[in-house]
Amino acid sequence: MARTIKTGNGVKGTVEDASDERLSPGTENYLLCLYKLWEDSSSPTTTQLTDTLKQVPVAEGLGTSVPSVAGMVRRMQRQGLVDMGKDKRIRLTKLGIEGGADIARRHRLAEWLVVSLLGMDLYKAYVEAHRLEHGMSQEFQEKLMEKLGYPERSPFGRPIPGTGAPAILPGSLTLEDASANVAYVVDRIPEEDIMLLKFLADALILPGHEISVDEAAPYLGVIMVASGGNSIPIGYNVASQILVRPNGV
Repeated sequence: MARTIKTGNGVKGTVEDASDERLSPGTENYLLCLYKLWEDSSSPTTTQLTDTLKQVPVAEGLGTSVPSVAGMVRRMQRQGLVDMGKDKRIRLTKLGIEGGADIARRHRLAEWLVVSLLGMDLYKAYVEAHRLEHGMSQEFQEKLMEKLGYPERSPFGRPIPGTGAPAILPGSLTLEDASANVAYVVDRIPEEDIMLLKFLADALILPGHEISVDEAAPYLGVIMVASGGNSIPIGYNVASQILVRPNGV
């Protein structure tokens, strides 16, 4: 049976219940990566998608050479999940967006399961969620949502499809664009790099926490961020992946 959901970008679609035939775990991993890029309004080339897929845990067994990725993309084209235009960029079809929303919902609920119900460290959530996401039934998701208190966003700040939460909250901007001496609340952090997550967690640069920019030093390639009473150096490449919002917005 199909159900109607609202994705992070506000697009309504239908997602097949777990009792229906489900895509292979490999295809779901591709859809999850493409869906996250779609949330950020990005349509990758095959090479860019290959780089993104390298962030998926090795245990998922994805081939991440350009030829193997190109082969999977062609298969997904035949399945009606993606299109590739003359610009060689990969775009999710309506069916692909629906499938991406489905796996993103399961993945982000699994992250909450790991962190909130099992009490595991945040940096372990991304890897463990990949192990759990493929087997969740619709009934399991509904019970888990109820147990968690109906969260709208993942522990890392991405929207949970089906809740109506926007991909990016109004007023959000990247940390690299933040002004000095303004109080911000962290909205989103990258989830794939375990060492980076440990660093951000230790620095209390986490969704819902308040930070401010002490100093931007482009000549040094870092932004000095005030968090938890400390001044923390954050590289611009990391700052570009962290979303913040002026406190009170």
